[in-house]
Amino acid sequence: MSRYRFELAGRADDADLRHILAATPMPGDIRVAFLREPSYFAGARVDGRFRQVVAPRDLDSGHLVGFGCRSLMPRWVNGRPEMIGYLSSLRLLAEHRNRGLVARGYAMLRRLHRDGRTRLYLTTIAEGNRTALELLTSGRAGLPAYHFAGRYHTLALPSRRRLLRRKDASGTEVRPAQGDDVGRIVEWLRKEGPRRQFFPFYEAADFNTETGIFKDLRLDDILLAWRDGELRGILAGWDQMGFRQTVVHGYGRTMNCVRPLYNAWARWRGLPSLPASGEAFRYRTVALPVVRDDDPQVFAALVEALRARIAGACDYLLLGLHDADPLFVVARRWRAVRYTTRLYLACWDDGEELRKGLDGRPPYLELGCL
Repeated sequence: MSRYRFELAGRADDADLRHILAATPMPGDIRVAFLREPSYFAGARVDGRFRQVVAPRDLDSGHLVGFGCRSLMPRWVNGRPEMIGYLSSLRLLAEHRNRGLVARGYAMLRRLHRDGRTRLYLTTIAEGNRTALELLTSGRAGLPAYHFAGRYHTLALPSRRRLLRRKDASGTEVRPAQGDDVGRIVEWLRKEGPRRQFFPFYEAADFNTETGIFKDLRLDDILLAWRDGELRGILAGWDQMGFRQTVVHGYGRTMNCVRPLYNAWARWRGLPSLPASGEAFRYRTVALPVVRDDDPQVFAALVEALRARIAGACDYLLLGLHDADPLFVVARRWRAVRYTTRLYLACWDDGEELRKGLDGRPPYLELGCL
């Protein structure tokens, strides 16, 4: 009899899931853990309309020792709504690795996939994570095929430094959203969103409700850009610290020595310092970076207005864009620390037709929902 049993995790497993996240930081010069405190499932609604957590249970201890997530969200595909999956949070405690659990987990995932809810999945793998890249793209029996679809960049913009941009003489006015703007926002996103591949199909109930995708996002966190009486762009600053956090797990030897010097220099320049081990980064996540005609002046005006609003409340503004997104051409000119992941389209045989039929629209991922 196997020591491990695969199952769908539930709310009774919340503590185990949070422990696994804390114990499996991302490697690098700065090791960070992506936490979901105080409850894993309390913030799970940002993952999508439908969610499943596949997890192996160690029958000797009774505890979960890893997990992976399958979430589903309707998205615009070639200009039409289509249910698309997202595979994320593949984690396994170190002492339980190299025991065939990843293959068994994907076997369960394939059984779940037979529910017919979707044909195609998105997933991201950190650029330098060679172990995951080699394993998941190996074509091993039972795993879906992983097709490279470009790079997705997360830019950490210091909140206290102004952008280098020309003065906007176009008459763009930026103001926070109000209660009666929700319908207008949803209608506008359904016109502009289809220009991006995989842009989520949002509904009014996703905003400012207890069950919507945008948990803890207040209406006045959403900025609207107007020109000549028309809505020209949207950008939101999403405070997710109440349900998910990025915490420093530790520093490499060189970075540990350099950190005091860097922090002294950063304080002199008025920039954020690097947190101590065990402390969280203070940031806001950009949501809904959508601009009509990809107007660079409107985009810059929205980002600058958001940075002005959050200055003092946090250190960084995290902005995520695919490298084929026209807005990334604008954002890459700004001084920022960049974290890069590789986007993949994952599918079994039943998804190949959809994947091959994708047109050339630039992909979109909602950073706060990854």
